[in-house]
Amino acid sequence: PTAIREARSVLYNLPSNGAWQVMITSHSPIFIDLSQNNTTVVRVFRDDASEVRSTTLYRPTRAKLSDDEKRNMKLLNICDPYLHEFFFGGRQIIVEGDTEYTAFSMLKEEFPDKYQDVQIIRARGKGIIPSVAKVLLQFSKSFAILHDTDSPKTSSGRNNPAWGMNGSIGEILSWENAANIVSLVACKTCFEAALIDEESRDEKPYNALIRIRTDSVAKGNVKALLDSLLDRKVSPPVGCIRWKVIEDLV
Repeated sequence: PTAIREARSVLYNLPSNGAWQVMITSHSPIFIDLSQNNTTVVRVFRDDASEVRSTTLYRPTRAKLSDDEKRNMKLLNICDPYLHEFFFGGRQIIVEGDTEYTAFSMLKEEFPDKYQDVQIIRARGKGIIPSVAKVLLQFSKSFAILHDTDSPKTSSGRNNPAWGMNGSIGEILSWENAANIVSLVACKTCFEAALIDEESRDEKPYNALIRIRTDSVAKGNVKALLDSLLDRKVSPPVGCIRWKVIEDLV
């Protein structure tokens, strides 16, 4: 893995040291670095008729990531080197954190025929979700975003910054073509409280996984949520909501 990252760095640096142009073919998401300005990602595949197809999926000039968003993507790539698997196809869902990722990954293992091509993308923070959405809008026919609503006020009665981020996520629907591509679903307060009726402060992903494995009701709720993220015609379970404007979350 270290050698792959070093090779990626060398390839990206070559054009800055002379009249170099680099093209690489790979099945490894580690070679993709969206924080670089000179990245163009093209997916080549065979369609149902075995014809070779290719589509330009991503250009930095089209995504228009700000400097802060480029830094976010770079940090996200450091946290999860397999983040960019979504460039290789499948149905994409952006989630806020590790608990949702763990729960859905368990269902993928248990129901491989139904969810094999589902790709769960961890934004690792509510504030980074719009940055990831900008990238996915470049090539996805549709994708879903799952996040926590959080509470309008903190326990001390102050305005909760996490609640304010709901507005930034809602603005995604106003981006060009996004209304027909993006589906927003929120867990009221948080994933654990909405679906498994508890919120653990320690070892959240592990405790949620154990609860889902041993509690058929909790497992059914999580599966219903996953199905609603993949199909807009399916209603989310109680405790979750498909939304378009902030007033829907109140």
